[in-house]
Amino acid sequence: PTLAGFAAPGPVPRRVAALLGPAPAAGEWPPAFTAVGLAAWTAAVGTAVSAMSSANSAVTLALVLHAATPL
Repeated sequence: PTLAGFAAPGPVPRRVAALLGPAPAAGEWPPAFTAVGLAAWTAAVGTAVSAMSSANSAVTLALVLHAATPL
């Protein structure tokens, strides 16, 4: 009876069993009309706008440097 506690599945055997089990279903984006969905979509749009702004700045800087530098 005293050694039975050592046979109980701990976190490592449970994790191994979870890794060997079937893969979980692929997650989908939450609906846009929930708080989590609104936050996720706002973050995604903000990231896209930020990336486009950075690309625009890089192109503008390259054009200005090309115009100002005699080659």
